[in-house]
Amino acid sequence: MEVRIEVAALEVGQVVRAAFAETIESQAGEVVFDRPVTGDVEIARDRRTVRLLGHLETTTPLTCGRCLTVFQQPLRADLDEEFLVDPVPVHATGTGQHQLGTQDFMLHLGPDLILDVNEVARQHFLLSLPMVPLCRPDCRGLCPQCGANWNETTCSHQVPAVDPRLAPLLKWTDRFPEK
Repeated sequence: MEVRIEVAALEVGQVVRAAFAETIESQAGEVVFDRPVTGDVEIARDRRTVRLLGHLETTTPLTCGRCLTVFQQPLRADLDEEFLVDPVPVHATGTGQHQLGTQDFMLHLGPDLILDVNEVARQHFLLSLPMVPLCRPDCRGLCPQCGANWNETTCSHQVPAVDPRLAPLLKWTDRFPEK
């Protein structure tokens, strides 16, 4: 079920607070929000804008970037979005150029004046995904020779202090004395 707010039905100055508990599809390939999104939202209407505030949480299974273990990643989104209800006329500077105002940084609701809270939450969660997921901050990763997960076991392979592909760079730094 989608949470869609008819902004035209809200009176100017009205503030609506509600608990949020919805199942949201990520629509992003392998990313799945595997439990309902929960939290609190607040919607405040003034003459020209609608402001959406809230704190939402869910989880998603991710694969660790070091040890390739699948783990549950908690996701949190703090919403603070302002949507333009009544478009403000463009202010020209006299030089034919448009002068930026606060309305230029707000999203327009469109002619139907419907605010899709699920879509806002979905976008915030996708933006909060880590670039390199880690099952834990001190994840030791995999042995580059045998593939053993160093978080679970040890192996007899020695890891060189310097990656052999980067070893020629050590000779290069000897040419330049430190200042």
